[in-house]
Amino acid sequence: MLIELALRNLARTKVRSTLAIIGIVIGVMAISSIGIFGESLKAVILENFKDVANEVIITPNYIHGYTSIDARTVRKIETIPFAETVIPVKSESALVEYRGKKTYVTVYGIDVRKTKDLFELEKGTYKGCLVGSKIADFFKLRVGSRITVARKDFRVTGIIKEGARFDINPNYAVILPLRDFDRVFNDREYSMVIVKVKSIDKIDAFKKAVDKIVNRKENKVSVFEMKMIIERIKNVFGKVTLFLMAIAGVSLLVAGISILNIMLMSTIERTKEIGLMRAIGAYRETILKLFLTEALILGLVGSAVGGALSFLGGYSIDVLILKTAKYVFAPSSIVYVFLGIAFGILTALISAMYPAWKASKLEPIEALRYE
Repeated sequence: MLIELALRNLARTKVRSTLAIIGIVIGVMAISSIGIFGESLKAVILENFKDVANEVIITPNYIHGYTSIDARTVRKIETIPFAETVIPVKSESALVEYRGKKTYVTVYGIDVRKTKDLFELEKGTYKGCLVGSKIADFFKLRVGSRITVARKDFRVTGIIKEGARFDINPNYAVILPLRDFDRVFNDREYSMVIVKVKSIDKIDAFKKAVDKIVNRKENKVSVFEMKMIIERIKNVFGKVTLFLMAIAGVSLLVAGISILNIMLMSTIERTKEIGLMRAIGAYRETILKLFLTEALILGLVGSAVGGALSFLGGYSIDVLILKTAKYVFAPSSIVYVFLGIAFGILTALISAMYPAWKASKLEPIEALRYE
């Protein structure tokens, strides 16, 4: 009964009702589309670091006067049961030259057998001198080119695929096998140790083991877990997404004001009708429910259409900016669609509260006298 009356009343003001629905559609679509884009952007960035979530970086404890990690300490780290792969790394800054062009880069010494655990190659093989994609572009290098590193010649055997890491920047790096690194720099100690822990939930146990085994007498090393940065990235992007959604929510506020205006106008136009309903026995609660039902219908229709269109909006933004749309229908993205729909319905109901209350408070005799 209430729904039939509500639909009839909304049909009498088709233009105003349609405009109110359009406002809700725009608001819900804006909120949901931005939510989908924010979640997709976070997913794209985190995808670059998904393989390092279980990594721990061990560096010298500079505060306590340590500037390098010796081989004995590395062997102790290798004995910790929670460590799946231990990758000691040496590093030096050096001049790299090729056909008259030169630049300073960071040169790393890493065991050839463990290099593939850190980097993916675009071309070539892991056995030999590897160069980052940006270095290759700068020098116009290809597999087989001979470069000079700190006045020693090396043949490029592989070009590292462009990527991102927090410990080593592969795009601007030159990677040498440990024996070649030692031949060039004569460095016996390590600048860091990258450890792949068996699982993320074992990281805390691994850190405690390092303190017990390595730092028992002196704080020789510091332990930094990669998942901490990943969690911070998630938090930052979550806040940015909420901020953008709040800005988009202004359009819902406008839609809410439109619904408030429709309901107030409806209250004035239907004063006699409300008086008649009250005179024949309609309760105040019935009038209140009738107006709220009308608002609910507007909210449901507008939110449903806006939610459906938000997939199109999110898809368009993702393709335009991120060049991929594979995260549009991810569960974490769909949550924002339901969130937008919920906000749309809630906005419609809140906007109708005052007009509905005002209509329910009309006295039958005064309403029937109204002209």
